[in-house]
Amino acid sequence: MSAMRRMLAVFGLMIGLGVVGAGCYVGPARPGHCPGGYWVEGHYGPRGRWREGHWRCPGVVEIE
Repeated sequence: MSAMRRMLAVFGLMIGLGVVGAGCYVGPARPGHCPGGYWVEGHYGPRGRWREGHWRCPGVVEIE
């Protein structure tokens, strides 16, 4: 019986750490590819298509 309790405790610990670790993602930590660049979260574009998160640089024209 004690081996079963130990196994359940380890399993519970693994699930707990997995849940805590899954909620920690904030976003890209590295700086942009250009001076003054900023991160744009994923969004729907003007024509309704999903665009993944990406860096946007000032003065750069983006072509879809």
